[in-house]
Amino acid sequence: MVKRHPALRDLSSDHHQGLVHARHLKQGAETLGGGEGAKSINTEQIVTEFLAFWAEHTVRHFREEEEIMLPAFSRYGDPSAEPIIRMLMEHVQIRRMVDDLSRQARGDGPSVDTMQALAELFRAHIRYEEDVVFPLIESAVPEAALLDMAAQLSVASQEG
Repeated sequence: MVKRHPALRDLSSDHHQGLVHARHLKQGAETLGGGEGAKSINTEQIVTEFLAFWAEHTVRHFREEEEIMLPAFSRYGDPSAEPIIRMLMEHVQIRRMVDDLSRQARGDGPSVDTMQALAELFRAHIRYEEDVVFPLIESAVPEAALLDMAAQLSVASQEG
């Protein structure tokens, strides 16, 4: 396990939970597609739990990254750096896919393709942030600014 700066630990913890939900979503897609264990997984429940996790945790998480973490980084690093651009583009793609999944869940039911694509992108996105974006931020932002960012993130998470 990577030793994460305390300013980013809560965001990393969110990532761990996100990976769990991405894995469940992938399993649900395999169930819908008739893969192994098709009878043992309740796909509707998986989608409902993923969408609840999204609404209760990930919406706030994305906002904290975009409104607190990235502005702090931009004081010391290049906000147009490829990892930052990729992160933001993936946020947009993930939001669209979650909207698609939500619409499908309210209609005829979620599609295997949407569930699979969302699970794969969500997992890859989390890994990319952990492996590339967070180390970039930790190396560019001075300790005092990281501590200030941690305080802002703490306030934001308490406000919900």
